[in-house]
Amino acid sequence: MEDLLTQPDVKHLMLIGAYRDNEVDPTHPLVRKLQDMRQAGALLQDIVLAPLTREDLEQLIADALHCERGHAGPLAALVHDKTTGNPFFAIQFISALYEEGLLTFDHVEGRWSWDLHRIHAKGYTDNVVDLMVRKLTRLVPETQNALKQLACLGNSAEFTMVRVVYQDSMEHMHAQLAEAVGAGLILRSNDAYHFLHDRVQEAAYSLIPQELRAEAHLRIGMLMASHTPPDKLEEGIFEIVNQLNRGTHLITSIAERERIAELNLMAGRRAKMSTAYASALTYLHAGRGLLTDETWNHNYDLVFSIECLLAECELLTTDMAAAENRLSMLAERANSAHDIALVTRLRLTLYTAVDRSDRAVEVFLEYWRGRGTDWSPHPTDEEVWREYDHIWSLLGNRQIEDLVDLPLITNPDVVDVLDVFTGVVPPALFTDTRFLALVICRMVSLSLEHGNSDGSCYAYVWLGMLAGPHFGNYQAGFRFGKLGYDLVEERGLHRYQARTYMSFGTLIIPWTRHVKTARELQRRCFDAANRIGDLTYAAYSLNVLYTNFLATGDPLAEVQREAETGLEFATNVRFGLVIDCITAQLGLIRTLRGLTARFGTFSDERFDELQFERHLASDPVLALPECWYWIRKSDTPGKAGGLMSGTASKAVGPG
Repeated sequence: MEDLLTQPDVKHLMLIGAYRDNEVDPTHPLVRKLQDMRQAGALLQDIVLAPLTREDLEQLIADALHCERGHAGPLAALVHDKTTGNPFFAIQFISALYEEGLLTFDHVEGRWSWDLHRIHAKGYTDNVVDLMVRKLTRLVPETQNALKQLACLGNSAEFTMVRVVYQDSMEHMHAQLAEAVGAGLILRSNDAYHFLHDRVQEAAYSLIPQELRAEAHLRIGMLMASHTPPDKLEEGIFEIVNQLNRGTHLITSIAERERIAELNLMAGRRAKMSTAYASALTYLHAGRGLLTDETWNHNYDLVFSIECLLAECELLTTDMAAAENRLSMLAERANSAHDIALVTRLRLTLYTAVDRSDRAVEVFLEYWRGRGTDWSPHPTDEEVWREYDHIWSLLGNRQIEDLVDLPLITNPDVVDVLDVFTGVVPPALFTDTRFLALVICRMVSLSLEHGNSDGSCYAYVWLGMLAGPHFGNYQAGFRFGKLGYDLVEERGLHRYQARTYMSFGTLIIPWTRHVKTARELQRRCFDAANRIGDLTYAAYSLNVLYTNFLATGDPLAEVQREAETGLEFATNVRFGLVIDCITAQLGLIRTLRGLTARFGTFSDERFDELQFERHLASDPVLALPECWYWIRKSDTPGKAGGLMSGTASKAVGPG
């Protein structure tokens, strides 16, 4: 859409889109994309659809019945009272009055007539479902039964799926639904039936007795699962499990319960890939509820996979306590090198997000000791230089740029190790720079020995960041950083795309380019991280972006709006470290704009500077945001350092 609307040679194109504003918050991709389109010069207009007013209904009824608005007024008032101006309900209500003989055409007088007393006496409720039920019960029983089954499938269903549920001929199926089509309750397209409105579907569903609904859904789910080819199963998995899960309490067979648990695991994976984390949790809990602790003994892979994905989705929905408990249990249950690495990586993500970097390093060292290597959390300079020199001995006569053509790692065990190392980089940064350097150097050595992987991209960029400040080789640093970026772009290694983008754009690009050139990379970082559920780096990238805005002198009002949106995002994902850092950014922005109690203080009606400083000083883990806060305090013009003294080099986060 953005590309279409911003093309200069596209002159006559109008796109219309609709969304429910209660489902779209300021950090939603749609909102940000619309803002980008406006900034690019696209002409966008917002139309907010409100309920019909009493005056609107007067005009509607007067036009429909060919009468004066004053004559239609009392009827319009009654319709408005019953429907609160909902257009669909209003039209259905007026239609119901006609169908029940309460709105009639007088052929002698040549006009429409109605009796408000008779309408009131009919006892219509204010519930649109009740109204639709009355309409449905006037249909023949065969059509009612067909609509009940169609309602179990949702608001719409393709003919092939309806045919599976009915287990009858296509001709008979269409014949049963013809009356409903004629009554305007459902719409028939080339290959599917659609309910006119979700309230019609709700009314049809309500015709099924409560005690028979679970059995109906289970029967439909079983039919759908058995008639779906294996290669199409994932495509239709949500429809299948949504049916099955309503009747699983009726299943007693262990084999069937485990089969449905597998289907829920498939649905959970697909929902997570679509960033629908709450839905993924629903499917995974449904699947886990079908299993017992005995399942660990005879179907370990199934129960471990469900539990592990549950923990990951709990992390993504910021239920940190539940995730920690589940991951602690899984750390005891994991019985293979791959599963141990997977649980370790998730625990590192958890402890990084909750600002427990010291615990994350402990978890990493436990994992590394389990693989036969005992490292200190505080290595010596000699140990770090030895690991760094080993990289150059492995590189030999090759150029750094040649490493982009290394073969991809084929040993899954090495890939797992690099994934764990990738996870410990942020907490290593927040605890000991020598330990960080040791981790990065070992990652690069593993890549040179075994080939490239997703983790290699990140390792090369980080070595680029360390090669200059830590090892005194800035030229090699930029080349290694560019190597990591090129691997993502040219070899399709995208799992750590967001992390690589942020790290390359934060420090390495500004060494040779204007700091503003890294901005687009930071935006791409946020989009990539948000898309794959890497929420910690999504939050990091936002804070780094605001640093970029300040360093390049963007209008402060715009920067404040961006930072407030980022603070909301960080708060929603409960990432305390970034919350504190963006709070410091906003304090500086607001005092520079003259919005605080006085110039130089961050305090205002919403923020208590002293209380925030006590919060930062209360926990050693908050040393980084505390440092960030005091730097931002000193950035106020007239204070030591000045605004531009260090903004370009202060990137909060592992970038």
